[in-house]
Amino acid sequence: MKMKSIAILGLAFLGTALFSCEGTQKESSQTETIEVEFETEREELQSELEDLQSEIDRKIEELKAKKDEATEEMRNELEEMEKELTNEKSEVEKALEDVEKATENTWKDVKSAAKKTSKDIEKEWKDLKSNVEDLFKKN
Repeated sequence: MKMKSIAILGLAFLGTALFSCEGTQKESSQTETIEVEFETEREELQSELEDLQSEIDRKIEELKAKKDEATEEMRNELEEMEKELTNEKSEVEKALEDVEKATENTWKDVKSAAKKTSKDIEKEWKDLKSNVEDLFKKN
């Protein structure tokens, strides 16, 4: 009888131990999945921001080239636009730094801020393009 009780207790203990290990493995697997998703999203966002940075550089170069064919008044306006683009580039650089430093705990806020920066800049580009076209149509 004593042996039977020990055997039952042993099986109960073994079952509990196996059951708790299974839960730990599931939690570990979920944690790994979240980490992989975080890293993937971060890399994608970094790439998008780097592309945006390159695009800003191209637009700055385009404005510099247009200054050669511009009047003095137009040059002043083009320089203002160039300053705006330089400021936008600084915003993108800051967003890139934030993305690089982000942790899983801060990721949601950093991601949201970086995406907002991208949207704001894209809107400003549309306005900028329109302003450049209008500037050259006037003259």
